[in-house]
Amino acid sequence: MTGLRPLRVARRHPVAVGVVAGVIAVQVIWMAEAACPPMAITDCLVVAIVLVAAASALAVAVRASWLAAATARELAALPRASAPQSLVAAAQCAGITRLRCLAGTDRTAFCAGLLRPRVYVTTATAELGANELAAVLAHEAAHARRRDPLRRLITRSAADVVFWFPLLRWWLHRHVENAEVHADKAAINHAGRGALAAALLAAAAQPPVPAPAMAGATETRIAYLLGEDLPTRRPPAGLVVVSLLGAIGAVWLVMCLGQGLLAAIGI
Repeated sequence: MTGLRPLRVARRHPVAVGVVAGVIAVQVIWMAEAACPPMAITDCLVVAIVLVAAASALAVAVRASWLAAATARELAALPRASAPQSLVAAAQCAGITRLRCLAGTDRTAFCAGLLRPRVYVTTATAELGANELAAVLAHEAAHARRRDPLRRLITRSAADVVFWFPLLRWWLHRHVENAEVHADKAAINHAGRGALAAALLAAAAQPPVPAPAMAGATETRIAYLLGEDLPTRRPPAGLVVVSLLGAIGAVWLVMCLGQGLLAAIGI
């Protein structure tokens, strides 16, 4: 809850936040003049922005590589099992070409993999009724077709690295919701709304597990399943202001480092 405190303060004191943003903006311009005397202010700001973007992109790539390697190790350690013929047939009907069956008593199904995603299903999930299993597999097949694991990895890495721009964290949540709703739509088209509802109830009836079948964005998915119109989701104004301040602060930091570097080399 402590991470939400700055956003609450920003919502309650928008004038104060605006004043602080203005002071920081003026300071950034002053730093541009001090740090880059041979350059125009605009050129100096462009250089700082490019450096921030390049450093952020490199850090995101490193974070994504680390997460991908960690996920690969976790997947390799999962217990394997022979896939029942009924599961293989249902997977083929759902359009799944890369399937792996896992030993386990939890009703768990998920999609993992970057360029060639694979659908993982436990033996307990394979024991669901034919319609419920078809809904689960169609849901995961939609994730695989869209390469949602790769998209989520990149989005999560960006949100982790560019922590000073919290709009990315908001975007990550929206991305998860949109991906789950899109997959639910595919499941309804393949197996029907009732089958999807039964599969969700079956997953909810078990104790929490790390990767429950079709997990994520529960409230939004229930609203979609009930046929309710999903509200237009816009980022809160306070979140936008905090993200703007974070971006200005990042450029400001680069200005400070540039000024120190130029002073060190005597320019």
